Amino acid sequence: MYKRRVKIFLAIVVISFLGLGLRLLYLQGVKGQDYREQFERSLQHVELLPAKRGSIFDRTGTRPLAIDKACFDFCLHYGFLTRDRHWIRLQKRQIARELNISFDEAANVYERRAKRTWELARRIADANGVDLDESVKRIIRRVATIRRIVGMDVREQRQFHAVVGGLDEKLVLDGTVGAECRPSRKRWYPYGDLASHVIGFTGQVSGAEQKRLNIREGQADWLARMRSNYLGGDTLGKSGIEKMCEPILRGVRGYRRLKRVRSGYKVLDEAPAVHGRDVHLTLDMRLQKTLVDVFRSRGQTGSAVVLSLPEGQVLALVSEPAYDLNRYYAEFPALFADEIGLPLLNRAVQKRYPPGSTVKPIVALGALSAGVITRQTELHCSGRLFADTPGRWRCWNRNGHGDINVVDALKGSCNVFFYKLGNMMGSQQLGMWFDLFGFSDLPGTGLSEERASLVPNARWLRRTARRGFRPGDARQMAIGQGSMEVTPLHVANAMAAIARGGKFMTPILSLEGGPKRISRALTLTGAQVEAVHSGMHKVVDERGGTAYKYFHGRGVASVGIPICGKTGTAQTPPQRVDSNGNGRIDGGDRIVRSGDTAWCVGFAPYGNPQIAFAVVVEYVEGGGGRNAGPIALELIRACLKYGYIR
Repeated sequence: MYKRRVKIFLAIVVISFLGLGLRLLYLQGVKGQDYREQFERSLQHVELLPAKRGSIFDRTGTRPLAIDKACFDFCLHYGFLTRDRHWIRLQKRQIARELNISFDEAANVYERRAKRTWELARRIADANGVDLDESVKRIIRRVATIRRIVGMDVREQRQFHAVVGGLDEKLVLDGTVGAECRPSRKRWYPYGDLASHVIGFTGQVSGAEQKRLNIREGQADWLARMRSNYLGGDTLGKSGIEKMCEPILRGVRGYRRLKRVRSGYKVLDEAPAVHGRDVHLTLDMRLQKTLVDVFRSRGQTGSAVVLSLPEGQVLALVSEPAYDLNRYYAEFPALFADEIGLPLLNRAVQKRYPPGSTVKPIVALGALSAGVITRQTELHCSGRLFADTPGRWRCWNRNGHGDINVVDALKGSCNVFFYKLGNMMGSQQLGMWFDLFGFSDLPGTGLSEERASLVPNARWLRRTARRGFRPGDARQMAIGQGSMEVTPLHVANAMAAIARGGKFMTPILSLEGGPKRISRALTLTGAQVEAVHSGMHKVVDERGGTAYKYFHGRGVASVGIPICGKTGTAQTPPQRVDSNGNGRIDGGDRIVRSGDTAWCVGFAPYGNPQIAFAVVVEYVEGGGGRNAGPIALELIRACLKYGYIR
């Protein structure tokens, strides 16, 4: 009996040791390499090296529009942010040693210092428009993301993190704990509010943006994702060129892989950060400032666009009022609340205006090209289109222009002539010509704020669920009224296409990172183009032209070059604000501004065009020549001064 029990016991022991042996063999032979690598990784840490964001310059390459500027960041230790017990215990011991007091007394000192630290952090955050609680959460999420990707503890858990960045002066941190003020860099815009809508601004990446932009697990290894992905607290472009050229400006993080050794850390391998590249715009900030100053001196709101010819580069893209990029976040509540000035709106590419008579050169070219009229064709203007409806379809000249051809109809901006052209061409053909001049598409600079113009064409019919065009639609289109709405950049680019003799090209704003350019040649003859050029020249440089007295009148110093232009005055619904608080703008809301939309557009010089332009002024009394003409005149003078007209 006894021997049997011994045998059973020995068998159990043998089987147990055999199992342990097999397990050891499995762990060492099969899984040994994996465990060795895991152990090695536990001794290693990866430190990320930040990449500097590229700068933005104007066309000269010497005037910086957006740069990284030296500043200070107010930082808190990760252990302080997470209230890590081990870290707090170490701080208390250090306080006890420094002050030669007991641990319990040191604990009281720590609590006082911690309270003072949070009070200081709250005060600094409020002064700089930062949500402190959200900033802390973002740091904790960022570190958690890095740990999840790496699969181990990371150096960021033992580091200070910026809670409030971009401080101009270094802070005194006496009586605090877990706080540090360290040198850093912030995005700085030397020109403040000049071209702010074009340049755009940066901000911290959101969760939705991370989900949309980041490389997912399985698409690349963890180190590649760490270097290129957006982590919580990272900066990216939110608007304008900062957003459009984000892949160029951002760069790629570097890294340093460290191994823990007795003396500290040993660098195993590293790769430097690839800094973002610079971006060069086609803007001339001297010209931009000149036009902004003219708008502000006149107390007017609106937009001005200047394009160089023949290449179609954007020399100026003005939207007034604007905002200071360096104070955007601090002033955002007031900017957003301004329902009258709407300073956040990029009027040059985002706001659509009724174009008025600025479309008449396009209508004239379409009619000439289609053979609807010739240069010699005369249509009669008695001051109204229909004798039996004298109150409608009138010309601005109540006495009429008499028999008039297309050249003089452009010079005098005869509505009746163009009403008749609209009837002769029809809405569909007119819509086709506006499409050829790019109005139904985005302007093409690449700015995310761009909007297509509103053209009553086949697409417009489908969107509005209308079954067909109504009588009068074509007449309204032919004089730029009715449902048609355009952006200033569309109009300026149409003038550039007319100046080139019918060659359409989307404009260029950035020499790096812009969209692919679209170009097409319109079916126009030299004689047809010259007829329209001649009519537009008479608008400005011949007595009786609608802009003549604003360029050559009494007390006006002539610029001395021949100009082709077109004025426009468009009836515009009054501007209302949501005064009844129902979340929409309707007829019951308060009117804050009323008046017409005034235009002056064209190109210069006549015979050798080198620039094209469009100026629009909002809610004014009087015609386009009176309100937009003086700004266009200063625009021409500035282009002469800066060498864009020779």
